[in-house]
Amino acid sequence: RPRRRGRSSAKTQNAAELAARVLALPECPRGELEAEWRRLWSPQVPRHASRALLVRAVAYGLQAEVYGGLDAETQRLLKKAGQANGKPSRTQPRRLSNGSKLFREWHGETHEVLVLEKGFAWRGETYSSLSAIARAITGTNWNGWAFFGLKRRAKEAPADA
Repeated sequence: RPRRRGRSSAKTQNAAELAARVLALPECPRGELEAEWRRLWSPQVPRHASRALLVRAVAYGLQAEVYGGLDAETQRLLKKAGQANGKPSRTQPRRLSNGSKLFREWHGETHEVLVLEKGFAWRGETYSSLSAIARAITGTNWNGWAFFGLKRRAKEAPADA
C-alpha cells in the first residue's frame, strides 16, 4: 500500500485530476517518475526498474491515494495465491518428450539432437543440456532452448497466447 507522507502538492484530489495525471505519466521525465515513486513507495527506487514499471507503480499509487488501496483480505489472498505449501510457487520446468528429435541447421550443416530421459544425445555423445550442445556446435555460449528454436521472444509470441 502506498505510504502517505502528509499532504503533497502533487496529490490528486479528485477523479478527473487523477485521470489526467495517470494519462500524462508515460510522457513524464524519468526523474519525475522516480520522485513520485519515492513519495508513494519508498526512498529507494529499484536500481534496474524499467520506465514501464515506474509508470505502472506510480499510476497504481496515485489511484490508491484517491480510491484506497487493497484491503487486508485481498492482500492476504494475493499472498496466498503466490505460495504453494508455504513456499513461493515456481514455474513448471520446460519438458520435452523422450524420443523427440530436434533439428538445427548451422552454417549449412543440419544437426540432429535426440531427447533422452536424462539429457540429450548428439553425435553419439550424451549431454546434460541443450546449451552444452549449442556451445559444441557453435563454439560460443548460447541458450540451448533459443538455439534450437524452442524459446520465443516476447514480441514474437502469438496474439492469442
